[in-house]
Amino acid sequence: MLERDECLDQLTELLDRCAEGTGATGIISGAVGFGKTTLLEAVVARAADRGYMVLGAVGSQVESAIPYAVVEQLFQSAELAGTETDLHAQLQRAKEEWSQLGLEAGAAQAMQAYHGLLVELSAHQPVVLCVDDIQHVDSESLACLLYLIRRCRRNQVTILLTLGPSGAAPCEGVLAELACRPGVVHVRLGAFDAQGMAQLIADRFGQAAAEQYAPGFYAMSGGNPLLAQALVSDHTARQAHPETGYSPVAADLFREASVACTRRSGPNGLRVARGLAVANGAGSPALLAQLVGLEKCDVDSAMEILTESRLIEGLRFRHPAIRSAVLDNMSATDRSRLHHRAAGLLRSDGAPVIVVAQHLIAAGTVEDDWAPQFLMDAAKQALREDRVSLAVQCLQLADSCCHDRSQSHVIKAHLARIKWRDQPEAAARMMLSLVGPARTGDLPGALRLKVAHRLLMQGRVADAIEIGGPLFSGHQGETPGDQLTLELNVTRLWLAFTYPGVYEQLAGHVAPASHQQASSLQIGRPRLSAIHTLWAVLKRGPDDVLAAEAERVLQHLPAEDDTISSLNSAIAALVYADRLESAATWCSQLQTAATERRAPTWHALFTSTRAMIALRSGALRTAAESAEAALRSMSVEAWGVEIGMPLATAIEARTAMGDHAASAELVNSPAPPGLFETRFGLHYLYARGRHYLATGYYDAALADFILCGEKAQEWDLDSPTLAPWRTGAVEVWLQRGRREHASRLADEHLALVKRAQRRTFGVALRVQAMARPPSQQIELLGTAVDMLQSAGDPYELALTLVELCRAHQRQGAAAQARLLVRQAWRMADECGAEGLCSSLMPKPASGAQAEQPRALPPADDMVTNVLSEAELRVCSLAARGHTNREISDKLFVTVSTVEQHLTRAYRKLNIRHRRELPASLAS
Repeated sequence: MLERDECLDQLTELLDRCAEGTGATGIISGAVGFGKTTLLEAVVARAADRGYMVLGAVGSQVESAIPYAVVEQLFQSAELAGTETDLHAQLQRAKEEWSQLGLEAGAAQAMQAYHGLLVELSAHQPVVLCVDDIQHVDSESLACLLYLIRRCRRNQVTILLTLGPSGAAPCEGVLAELACRPGVVHVRLGAFDAQGMAQLIADRFGQAAAEQYAPGFYAMSGGNPLLAQALVSDHTARQAHPETGYSPVAADLFREASVACTRRSGPNGLRVARGLAVANGAGSPALLAQLVGLEKCDVDSAMEILTESRLIEGLRFRHPAIRSAVLDNMSATDRSRLHHRAAGLLRSDGAPVIVVAQHLIAAGTVEDDWAPQFLMDAAKQALREDRVSLAVQCLQLADSCCHDRSQSHVIKAHLARIKWRDQPEAAARMMLSLVGPARTGDLPGALRLKVAHRLLMQGRVADAIEIGGPLFSGHQGETPGDQLTLELNVTRLWLAFTYPGVYEQLAGHVAPASHQQASSLQIGRPRLSAIHTLWAVLKRGPDDVLAAEAERVLQHLPAEDDTISSLNSAIAALVYADRLESAATWCSQLQTAATERRAPTWHALFTSTRAMIALRSGALRTAAESAEAALRSMSVEAWGVEIGMPLATAIEARTAMGDHAASAELVNSPAPPGLFETRFGLHYLYARGRHYLATGYYDAALADFILCGEKAQEWDLDSPTLAPWRTGAVEVWLQRGRREHASRLADEHLALVKRAQRRTFGVALRVQAMARPPSQQIELLGTAVDMLQSAGDPYELALTLVELCRAHQRQGAAAQARLLVRQAWRMADECGAEGLCSSLMPKPASGAQAEQPRALPPADDMVTNVLSEAELRVCSLAARGHTNREISDKLFVTVSTVEQHLTRAYRKLNIRHRRELPASLAS
């Protein structure tokens, strides 16, 4: 009897007084689940141990309308020891006599008869008369009980009653009737406090468990003894131990106890509990009264009972498990009815659209005319709050209850847009199902553009032109508003650098450069700015202004379904502008955001872009793994023509790594129709050409490079950073001995590159040097090395060092060549270019194993004496081929400090470039 010992002792004193011939009455009151019956049974057990006669009855709602039902329960088992008196026969005769009298006279006779019977019983032995739940006792029995309490003060009679929470039934006057009577003891039970909860747990699991579990158990049960005991029992069933660190879990017993508490709170208490479970904190007590069909005062009374029982706090249940148990205890029909009614009431009350929508979803079926548009508005709000699953549910329900065909098409289009982030295949099929309505004009212009875009991604160019053509020509059948105008401008620019051939057919009469960006107040402007920046980088080449604009877009444009393509375009603009570090940072942030927001399609797109960044940064393993991960993330159907980007990156990375089997498998994988009419097709043609070149298929390689160039020039996308087809063609012509052709293409390529594009410029110089006479190569390659070192592309740097090594070998500078080949091997090894590493290894003798390039002897005294310790450390790393950035990371100094040390060292050693550093420093 945790926290009940004092109460038990109080009531036991009544038994002692009874034995002395003094009657007394004990009333046990408390909220639902607070242990009134348990305490009553403990007192009765003590009375039975003492040899007292115990007469017991239980009040019931079902029998509350049957006259004298409870007092008949009390005396059914009563017998006079040692006599032949038949008490039941006496009572039966008395009832027949009462029935012949009037109502008042019969009641008086009944009271006197039961009193006489009780006096006769108590004359032989002490009697304990107990009634549990007198709030459910019929009025006739209640009157008799009050009569007995008043008349038995001088008999060996103890009367024990339990009284539920006030308001649970119409017996509130019982306590008022008895409050001032002598011999009446009132015991009111309260909830467990934190100390009592700890003791309960300690008794079951030990003191260590009590310290760990008590706060959680108390918070969940509120100290309601029935709920607390249920939690402990559930915890016992889980075989928990203090070391496991379990938090309290609402299992079967806790849920059953929760339902029992609501059912024992009276009819109104149960109705209000169910209403609260459905409303889940929304609305007000007045709205709750409308929901459950009760008067406001009845709702207030019921809520007081539920609050006193620690089931609710305000308009919410103490714990979600209690609410869940109450909901599950309702029939599906009742739940649906209440949710539908709650939705209507909350909508009229001005509740948030999402709250109302959740009730409509819970109701399941909706027939209200206002529901479809309301659910669409709720879906938009849910997306703003990044509650994607809820938005999908809203649109699915809106579609199921929508009877307007045109509106249903709009709902499906919005649903497809949302599903694209995690179910791209389903979204693509859903969008393609709207091709028919788009043709007939049953979709608004902005959504028709979305359908046309999906058709283009699937390579269905003719269908896309049929649907999108009227919109671009101004014959769309509707006056273009701000949103449609914005979407048309975005689509024009996107077509210009993604589907240039389609652009000429749809929007060629309007030059993209003349498009006016939306005003700063117009929603969606950053989207247009991002697309425009990428278009400008590819058309006229990068500059600081364009790079800054791309950064601004990435900083201010939030990641949403309609903005992902624009964000990816802004990153691509940075990539094509050789701003790889910045592009990598933004791409990584957006990949993380996609993961956190459970948007695998977003993640796949940014992973593809991250692979391209890694490829251009010389991180070949990362590029291959990221591109292949992106390819696995979505099907060919979901990728559409955009699959050309990760496919090209994977082919080029595997080729550079020397994994020709893997690149061949990628080359032989099916490409979607329409790929070669897109920008992604240019990347693919260039990558496939690199594969053919590396595997000796020079005709096929040249054909791909030339086709890539023809398309790029035809589309006015002949950018050296997009697909540098000339560099590939130069290498093919050199393999065939056509140096003049190679030199002309190399010069053309270099002329297109801006010097600020260090990586691209360095590659162009390397290719130009390969096509120039040996006497001109060292200077060109030296400049290329400087460019690539500052750009941070170890793979291209390794290739350039190899060419520089060959140039020195041709001039007889063997020592310098050995240093360069070691640097090239080290860099190729770091970036995963295994094929290049193998080609740089010394050829072993027959049966011997190849060795890695050996370290050179230590630096000589002259060098160590001239350079400071800091300069020696920097020059040693530089001689090994590390970039300034890598040196700064290794030595934990700034890049500026590295540059200063190198400048001073060059002056002391009387050299101009790091390639002239003494070979001994590389050790």
